[in-house]
Amino acid sequence: MEGPAKKKQRVVSEEDEESEDEFISEMERFQKSLLSQCLCGIPESSLRKPFIGTATTRSSSNNGVDRRNIGVISEWEPERTLEYISGLQLLFDLAIKQNTRGLMCSRVSDICEALTRNEHGIIDQLIDLSCTPNKFISYTASKALASFFIITKENTDEAWLERLTQSLVNTHSPSQMLFTLDVVKRVVEHKDCGIHPLEEDTSFPPPNCNTLVVSDPESLDSTVVKAMCVKALESKWTVLVAKFDAILGSYTPQHESAVITFLDLWESIISVKANLSVIDTKLFYSQLDNLVLLLNSNVPGIIWRHLLGLFNEVLCYGSTLALQDVLPDEPCSLAHLIVRAVKDWRLLDGLPYRHGSGRFGGGSGDGDRPLLQKLVLLVLKSVAVTVKETRSDTSDSSLGSEAEDLDADMAVIERSIREVLRQLDQCVKGLMPFHPEMPLSQWVVQMFHDQDDFLIEGMVCCLDVAVGLFYRGPPQNELAHMLSPSLTFVQFVRAVSHDPDVLLDLLVSNETCFLLYLLRFLKYVRRNWPEFVSCCGRELDDTMTVLIRLRLAIDRLVSKALFPYNINPVLRLLEKCESFYEGNVDN
Repeated sequence: MEGPAKKKQRVVSEEDEESEDEFISEMERFQKSLLSQCLCGIPESSLRKPFIGTATTRSSSNNGVDRRNIGVISEWEPERTLEYISGLQLLFDLAIKQNTRGLMCSRVSDICEALTRNEHGIIDQLIDLSCTPNKFISYTASKALASFFIITKENTDEAWLERLTQSLVNTHSPSQMLFTLDVVKRVVEHKDCGIHPLEEDTSFPPPNCNTLVVSDPESLDSTVVKAMCVKALESKWTVLVAKFDAILGSYTPQHESAVITFLDLWESIISVKANLSVIDTKLFYSQLDNLVLLLNSNVPGIIWRHLLGLFNEVLCYGSTLALQDVLPDEPCSLAHLIVRAVKDWRLLDGLPYRHGSGRFGGGSGDGDRPLLQKLVLLVLKSVAVTVKETRSDTSDSSLGSEAEDLDADMAVIERSIREVLRQLDQCVKGLMPFHPEMPLSQWVVQMFHDQDDFLIEGMVCCLDVAVGLFYRGPPQNELAHMLSPSLTFVQFVRAVSHDPDVLLDLLVSNETCFLLYLLRFLKYVRRNWPEFVSCCGRELDDTMTVLIRLRLAIDRLVSKALFPYNINPVLRLLEKCESFYEGNVDN
């Protein structure tokens, strides 16, 4: 016969099974309702069950020891945990989408507000999952937390962010760091954009849904919670960078995800796209020097790619630095280090360009062109920043000793730049099928022909370096040919098949810095018309035809008030070049 203990165990087991069946039933109903975009059809008592059931409570067992009941998420079976967190993720993502639309299911809004007030302690339990060894649960929980912070915005409890970021300091496990890094990265990279017309869902609101109109424009702005996340990272940043310096210094493939997420987060924080203030992000521009030293042949290509992405974001030349009169110290310091690393430490030789081919290995096969593009752009940016900083160190280069000092400084800079660009030219021609005699001013267009943003920024860099170095006239060495702005432009119009519509599209678009480039290039042509004519040679007529047709196209748009900004400075320069051309033809 069964004893009392055996019967009690069997009864408890049956109760657990019934509880589990009820939980599964409630979660299925909850998720199904979310997929129909409305929770109004669920009774209030049923709606709260998935959340009340997770509350952390204490109960006394027969032996008098307190224990947590089955409501603690971290103690559940993995399948149940994943199902539950996926339901939360679905809820938060639906709330974000409805909030963007400006119309929310009131029940969806109520549940999110209850969770924001931490009525059931669920958010703390999600944060606890940063320690789980289950990668699927960790990934799902980090996504759910990020979506929750985005919908909660300024109402996010700073204590949650403090717990999250403190975990980065408390652990030496890259996999545990990955959880928090992923949460913050998702928040910082979130884009507050409207619903695309093709994504409009005409099925919302469904019948009998009690809706809530969201009229506050601030409800669409996640800038505050982004700044809160970044602020929470600040006091831990120095320690965190030191940890990842050590991880990268003895890199192993098992740490790849954590390293990439860390580097991507760093890049996202300082990106102009994040829309964070300079004050909020100033700290994150420091401590980059050690990372430059990690660019060597022992580091795999995927880590190179993310390191170069970070450095290129710091040296955001076309969008920011090229427009500033006085450059910040941090990007200048990085630029100097890159220039020195190329010139003195043979940085370019360590590029893992090929996967088993070329001079970086044996065999055959195509190289990693995007990686090479990022490195070339970084070197061009570093050179441009170095020249610009030196040129801006004196406010008037035409007076007395200041002019002499500038000349002396520029002579030193010119020698360094010539050597850096010589090594870059040699590296590129060793890896790409460019003609040995083709100067950098021409192959830069071919290098970036499939990346408009890289191409235009690279052209701006070359142009600014030439203007900065050639203020006394082109030097009597190969640098004049290597950096000829006119040769670059002629190569560019060839690459776009002499189609002025391409130039017009680039001018109208805000995805590149083509306006900046064209404005500065036309000013250069106005000052150096004979050199422009000489570089164009027999292609002068074709090149000028492109510029004339561009002017006519701009004129038509301006006459109809269709141009998106004041394009008159460019128009005046185009007209000036056209008058030079007409005079040249007459002669």
